[in-house]
Amino acid sequence: MAERMKDWMQRPAVIYGVGFWNRKSIAGMLASLPGKTRFIRSFRRALKEAQALDASLFAWTTRLNAEQRAACEARGIPIVNVEDGFIRSVGLGAAFTPAASLIMDATGIYYDPSQPSDLETMLEQDFVSAQEQQRGCAFRQKVVELGVSKYNLGKKTTATRSKTGVPQKAPPQTEASRILIPGQVSDDASIQKSRSDSLALDSGENPNLLLLKWVRAHHPDAHITFKPHPDVTNGLRHGKLSSAQMLSYADKVELDADITHLIEDCDSLHTISSLSGFEALLREKHVVVHGLPFYAGWGVSEDKTDCLRRTKNRTIDELVYLAMIKYPHYVDPESFQRCKAEETVDHLSRLRNNKAESTKDVIMLKIAKLAFKLDL
Repeated sequence: MAERMKDWMQRPAVIYGVGFWNRKSIAGMLASLPGKTRFIRSFRRALKEAQALDASLFAWTTRLNAEQRAACEARGIPIVNVEDGFIRSVGLGAAFTPAASLIMDATGIYYDPSQPSDLETMLEQDFVSAQEQQRGCAFRQKVVELGVSKYNLGKKTTATRSKTGVPQKAPPQTEASRILIPGQVSDDASIQKSRSDSLALDSGENPNLLLLKWVRAHHPDAHITFKPHPDVTNGLRHGKLSSAQMLSYADKVELDADITHLIEDCDSLHTISSLSGFEALLREKHVVVHGLPFYAGWGVSEDKTDCLRRTKNRTIDELVYLAMIKYPHYVDPESFQRCKAEETVDHLSRLRNNKAESTKDVIMLKIAKLAFKLDL
């Protein structure tokens, strides 16, 4: 893995399939590479340029199909898979908010357990020094104290009735276990690429509904809170459930609340592969994982699915150091200059605390909804 990373860090970069809103971000992250970073919309032209320049081809993971990957391999062109980082922005990527962190993986990608990734190799093989563990611990504490999450959305206090009018069940009369279920985008690659020994993900049924049914069946007396994914709530992605479906299994549905507040208020969290599970681990919550996200299989969560490649036990601070500091690339979300993970967290916390919805935000969200409806 180190050899592959060293290889692409010594070559020029040709970028294909990365949205216009992320161009400044990736250019800042790759500023130290030789030559000028080139953004090309046509794959054929990107392939030609990469071959001529002896460059690596950076591509948004889901935008590069098997035939295109084979074409790169036949020409000896290294591929670097690009994806959103774990602490991304103040706002949704689906609504064209630039990323303050991105993943660049020369082996696979962290959400696809069907094959290794740079992150999985790091977690299985890398030595983490005491100093690095301390840095991981300090970073984890910073993220928790500042209440930073992937998108940094939502209100800090919960409401008894959401703005879309989803009714709520009466609160429990007795003390009950509080379980949080974060919703996911039903056709997201992290769902489609995952596998589960507890849920029939290949059944065609909405995976959020599958998880709700499982948790209710196995915890009949628990107080279950379900939070739909913000991309789904905002009409930008698939996976919506009706009020009747959600409240057949959940006691409460939260659309507006900040995910970190909900995590802090729960006793445990169940997920297929949501990053919210990792965010709950940062807060030392009990996390039950039904799929194979990057943080499962290392001894920090209760895993319902096994991955035989993952044999090493990691502490949460080792996991944080490798997954949140060493693996992603970060920029200042305003200047787009490369910076340390800790600095990006500080910037995002400040931006979130000072942010007021602008006319531009409203317009961009409307454009994103229209693009989704038209399947653009």
